[in-house]
Amino acid sequence: MLRRIGLMLTVLAAVGMFTGMAGAEDKKASDEGFVSIFNGKDLTGWDGLGFWSVKDGMIRGQTTKEKPTRGNTFLIWRGGKNKGVMKNFALKLKFRIQNGNSGVQFRSFVKDPKRNKYRVAGYQAEVRNKAGKVGFLYDEARRGWLVNVGDIMEINPTDDGKKFKKEVVGKVSDVKKLIADKYYTDKEWNEYEIICRGNHIAMYLNGYPTVELIDNDKKNRTMEGHLCLQIHAGPPMIVDFKDIRVKTFDVEYGPAVRLFNGKDLTGWTMKDDQKGVWGVKDGAMTDKGKPAGFIATGKDYTNYVLRLQVRHLEKTNSGVLLRATKLDGKWPKCIEAQLMSTRMGDIYNFGEFPMKTDPKRSKGPWCSRAHESNEKPLGQWNEYEITLNKGDLELKVNSLVQNRATDCQVIPGRICLQSEGGPMEFRNIVLIPIVTK
Repeated sequence: MLRRIGLMLTVLAAVGMFTGMAGAEDKKASDEGFVSIFNGKDLTGWDGLGFWSVKDGMIRGQTTKEKPTRGNTFLIWRGGKNKGVMKNFALKLKFRIQNGNSGVQFRSFVKDPKRNKYRVAGYQAEVRNKAGKVGFLYDEARRGWLVNVGDIMEINPTDDGKKFKKEVVGKVSDVKKLIADKYYTDKEWNEYEIICRGNHIAMYLNGYPTVELIDNDKKNRTMEGHLCLQIHAGPPMIVDFKDIRVKTFDVEYGPAVRLFNGKDLTGWTMKDDQKGVWGVKDGAMTDKGKPAGFIATGKDYTNYVLRLQVRHLEKTNSGVLLRATKLDGKWPKCIEAQLMSTRMGDIYNFGEFPMKTDPKRSKGPWCSRAHESNEKPLGQWNEYEITLNKGDLELKVNSLVQNRATDCQVIPGRICLQSEGGPMEFRNIVLIPIVTK
């Protein structure tokens, strides 16, 4: 471990002069592919009743005493490809609500076109002036309330397939801390990010994770549909939206799976000297840090999005090992997504794994991250999102793209977590397979 730390310090000294330039380029890359679907001038591409208008570069939805809505009504995006129908995507938009109740619909559909072509059903990200409630996931005109703020949920059909059952399987955030951190600002602009990949949905409000869902209820879920903005029935209200951008994912995703069940280490394997190192406490996988080693999935994986939350309990070292083979040695041959304190997002190459990293930030097997550290303080949870799609690798730390690699060897391998120095915890380890032909 000391040898690796020394090498890391050498790398930092050698590539520090490049960090500013590379960081500026990669910061743009974290938003690349997003396309605006609102022109800021009129409602071209949007379809709704007369409650909607454009004012000062924003979409405004408004009801009054003189002009109420008798039921929930929606402004529907019908522009772009497929007449507005979207499948796998990331959505970013800003909203501001003065009073009343609203929402952002996605993967939605008109429930009864002959009766009311502006009444939709589908997933809804809640918009309202109430911290602790804004940011939850609802299923409009269908299954109702789904995921509370702070929860990760899995929905499965009942044994007879006629109903569904919801199970909270972990926490993505602590609600009290979210409120204390002012994750939502009343009557001011707030930004949603909503990411849909296959049957997996993740939502963020002003950068804070609010909910995560794995929806296995094939009968009731939707895997594609329209984006819509809601005006809720009730007292007069005003809600505004702007900066509406979408990034589509042109890949197919298989069913998301939790690699860690939050209860025990089922599905994971380890050498004998690691059996006293790894455990489970309060829904998290625990790592004592000594002796050095790793725990591995029992199965091989090749192409996927891997999402997990991790926290350092003290300054220490660890990593997520990808496409790992040759597990009998001290460390396997693999790509390491670095987890050393303040170095999340670095890449380390074990066993000369075939891959290419940015030469400006690389020295030997180490490739430094593109930005300054955006990790949370010790003891707080960080989100790591790792995408391996054929030869391409992308590392996102707390929603910021910190590193990329290309020409990675495409080979099935285990996913491993390192024990390397001090105590750490892991939770919400979810894999979304990428289906390749």
